Amino acid sequence: MNYNLTDERIEELAKKYGTPLYVYDRDVIRENSRLLKDSVYPGASVYYAMKCNPLVGICRAFKEEGLGIETASKGEIVAALKAGYSGDEIIFTSPGKTEEEIEFAVENGLKVINVDSLYEAKIVDRIAAKLGRKARIAVRINPTQCFSNAKIKMTGLPSQFGAEEEELDKEFFDRLSGLSNIETVGFQIYMGTQMLKVEDIIGNTEYAMKLAVRLSKEYGIKLRYLNCGGGFGVKYFKNEEPLDVQDLKSKMQKLHERMGSELAGTEVIFESGRFLMALAGVMVTKVLYRKDSKEQRFLICDGGSNFHSSAAFLGRFVRNNFPQRAISKSNKTEDIETMVCGPLCTSLDVMGQKVMMDKGVDAGDLIVIECSGAYGFTYSPSLFLSHESPAEIMAEKDTVTVLRRRGEADDILKLQEY
Repeated sequence: MNYNLTDERIEELAKKYGTPLYVYDRDVIRENSRLLKDSVYPGASVYYAMKCNPLVGICRAFKEEGLGIETASKGEIVAALKAGYSGDEIIFTSPGKTEEEIEFAVENGLKVINVDSLYEAKIVDRIAAKLGRKARIAVRINPTQCFSNAKIKMTGLPSQFGAEEEELDKEFFDRLSGLSNIETVGFQIYMGTQMLKVEDIIGNTEYAMKLAVRLSKEYGIKLRYLNCGGGFGVKYFKNEEPLDVQDLKSKMQKLHERMGSELAGTEVIFESGRFLMALAGVMVTKVLYRKDSKEQRFLICDGGSNFHSSAAFLGRFVRNNFPQRAISKSNKTEDIETMVCGPLCTSLDVMGQKVMMDKGVDAGDLIVIECSGAYGFTYSPSLFLSHESPAEIMAEKDTVTVLRRRGEADDILKLQEY
């Protein structure tokens, strides 16, 4: 799917910008944005969940595609503003917001602050009063059940996220309505992530919609905002089937026929990070050494788990090899089981376990780890062992934009006192 990332282009970019290197394809970002906007509930808004890749240049690309943005820290809000978003295009979600972060959000007039408890709503109210503002909030809900086979379930189980559905009673909403410096505009209900089955997404979305409608009617909430989360998955592994976006579109339209009248006047929002970005990026790493150890082939590369922890099985979701391939100078012979490792002084630094790769791959060749646009470098323990950080660039036809410069050895000293 990487329109601009042929092997020849990757070799050229690696030579110019060095390795390890992240390369993002602007055309894939454009295509995925338009595809998702076309496939969700009719009239809904799509927001980029920037936690998956918070580069200002990436956020700016989604701004250009007409997406809103969902943030989870003051730093992300700062980056979103730098990317050109106005406060009323930014949502703030986090189970552990500091008072400093909340104050910054209120000062910048964010569209909605999703709160996880009545206690948090009181903090927002107090800060808004101090600033002479009125803050818009939505209540994040942890429902009693979850319909999906999501790889990571966010609700329907004990969680740090959201107010418990069973605790949302008259007393809760009476106390909420007594807070005069906030305006409760609706709800956020995020059920899970990495869903590849359309019926899971539809089931969760319909449950969220019905729950929000019921609560708004029962407790007199004017429902203007309903954040149904995301969870749109991508195919990582051979045994998976990609999300059928045409079927999703068809079933979302049928859902609109069932729920449209109930949600008239409500802005329905979906968030996405992985679907929008995973297939748009690759990590490129160079083979430094080839080694055979006790009948096992090892390729030791210059980029490892410190720059791509998801590919090294350090994340919570991925427990299999990311799709990866070699760009080699040798003539292809036969594939053998290969361990693709990084340069770190730890046995955990394995980027591919027993990957089938041509036996001729050697020092100086490139390994391309695909599906790396989401939860890559910024999701990783980059300070571990103090290696220079990779450059991150965006390719589009004949142009290349540097999004983050390559690190230098003395970067590790920044912010230290000595």
